Amino acid sequence: MAVTLVTELQDLMFSSQIPDIVISLGDDNEAEVCIDTRDYNIFSASHFPYGRSITVHDVRSVIEYYLRDRNLTLDRFILSVKHNGTTTSLREFQVIYMEQHFTGDTAEFLRNNFLTTQSAKLTSRLATEYLYFFAANGEDVMIRHELVVSYDGAEPRLEVRKEFRGSYNRDRIERIEVTYESMMGWVTDGYDHTPDRVRLLAYSLHAGQRAFTFYVQDNEPPVALYFRNAFNCYELCALHAVTTHKPKVDRSIAVTNRISTFYNQQNEKEYEVETSGLTMEQARWIEQLFYSHDVRLATKRTDFEEEYSQNYNPQYMPIVLITDFTCEIHDRDGELNTVKFTYQYSDRRPLLPTEYLSVDHERIFTEPYNPSYG
Repeated sequence: MAVTLVTELQDLMFSSQIPDIVISLGDDNEAEVCIDTRDYNIFSASHFPYGRSITVHDVRSVIEYYLRDRNLTLDRFILSVKHNGTTTSLREFQVIYMEQHFTGDTAEFLRNNFLTTQSAKLTSRLATEYLYFFAANGEDVMIRHELVVSYDGAEPRLEVRKEFRGSYNRDRIERIEVTYESMMGWVTDGYDHTPDRVRLLAYSLHAGQRAFTFYVQDNEPPVALYFRNAFNCYELCALHAVTTHKPKVDRSIAVTNRISTFYNQQNEKEYEVETSGLTMEQARWIEQLFYSHDVRLATKRTDFEEEYSQNYNPQYMPIVLITDFTCEIHDRDGELNTVKFTYQYSDRRPLLPTEYLSVDHERIFTEPYNPSYG
């Protein structure tokens, strides 16, 4: 008896595009539908046909859970059916994690876009940004840096640098790590300009037909969070905002011999963040932060991490939970879009901020004290 896949599945698709799967059988005997990766079974369920066909609903949720659980954006899956003692492989396909509904051409989108819903953003001199893109099998990727630079206060000019990433022998997700220091290195390398005489105003990165622009702002945003966006890729959200600390204590009181004592004390600290005005694009993009399943409090690089940049990884940063948010987006010109949200640490223990530590703690008792008397 022939087992046939009725539903058309593309070779490569976003997870939100996966339809319900319809399989035609030659009889009404029980069949087991399986979805496997190369080394793991993620779905296995027995179905009884109706009219010699079975329908498997909401497969996208199973695949998205698997990708989220393993911090993956891309993986290959095999659909098979066990029927009448025979296992039949029906389809092998690749899925890119994508939470939002997408109706366009997947291949065209991947050729022309990084795995983000933005095309430009503000950045700072201390920020570490990440850009992810899908590199197709056989694609030759040339990374082109276009930098807007001002030398010695003169009119800005465009500098172009190129970096060949290579040709890929399989489909994969590639990551580009971007920092202000690395971009400055492209500018000052081989030129008679010291960094203090060079001002980098903006820079764009091009990977094939993909393009993204960073505009450098002078002021460092006080709130910075890494989160997994709609493609399950880490993205930095840096905000000019005011943070209110809200400590809470829940105590029970017991009275023994007319003496009151505390027991079962629970401490909790929430942080309420209210942003300044956001553009329409920022306000729509920031919704991904609120719905993200993985949010981290960004920490600053250390000198050791500057030398070994692979150690600077959002996965090792403190996890925070967005507990509540209010997002007001206006479609009228002249109206400010504002966002207010609260977060707390997942382990219920606040992180000790570095500003609590003495800035000059390494210089204690190292400088001579010479009192003078008039």
